[in-house]
Amino acid sequence: MACINCKTNFEGQFCPSCGEKKDIERITFGSMIESVFSGFVNMDKGLLFNIKNLTLYPQKTILQYIKGKRKYILSPISYAIVTISVYIIITSLLKKAPSELKVGLGKLGEQGELGRFQQMGYKTGGFLIEKLKYFWLLQAVFLSVFSKLFFKRFNFFEHLAINSFIVGHATLVAIIVRIFYRGEIIVFNFLVFIYMIFLMYKVFGKTNNKFETITMSSLIVLFAYILFMGLPFTIANYIS
Repeated sequence: MACINCKTNFEGQFCPSCGEKKDIERITFGSMIESVFSGFVNMDKGLLFNIKNLTLYPQKTILQYIKGKRKYILSPISYAIVTISVYIIITSLLKKAPSELKVGLGKLGEQGELGRFQQMGYKTGGFLIEKLKYFWLLQAVFLSVFSKLFFKRFNFFEHLAINSFIVGHATLVAIIVRIFYRGEIIVFNFLVFIYMIFLMYKVFGKTNNKFETITMSSLIVLFAYILFMGLPFTIANYIS
């Protein structure tokens, strides 16, 4: 038969040219639901495959993806977007108005012009910190800038793929902490950054120089965090 996708004539169940199946099932409501559901819960590919293998075999999984073994792995950018989206949704569902913040702002407002100025700065800082989670994916870009400088083994976009995996997987730590300890936000979650250092060490680690790799990984995460936190406040200060 001729392949419906690339028109190659073949025998058997799959096209040897593009891999398309011989028997194409019609799209139904049930098949659409099954396709979406299997993409998330299938342990042999997709989201859960990433979670399982990045947890158990981070170095092997990431380096195999860089080398071209990508069939069953959810792409790094997609993985980071999914985990960050889940974190944002959970944060929104668990969000509570902090009474301490309201009381603090009220007291500042009672202190005249200076108090109102401080109140405005307090509100601006709180607003920026609250909104930083929507830009958390940029952390992968900042990490890549410094990891490319420290570890020159790959090109920048390969570093971006590696660090998207790292940011996406470290976000799972933020999700777990957020569920059980609602006051912790991702940009101040110490465990997230420790885990990012660990994942970077696993990917770039050398058996003959572990201390150097840990030190460099720590500096990369630190510099990227300073850039990530400093940039919006610098822009806000410039605009004001």
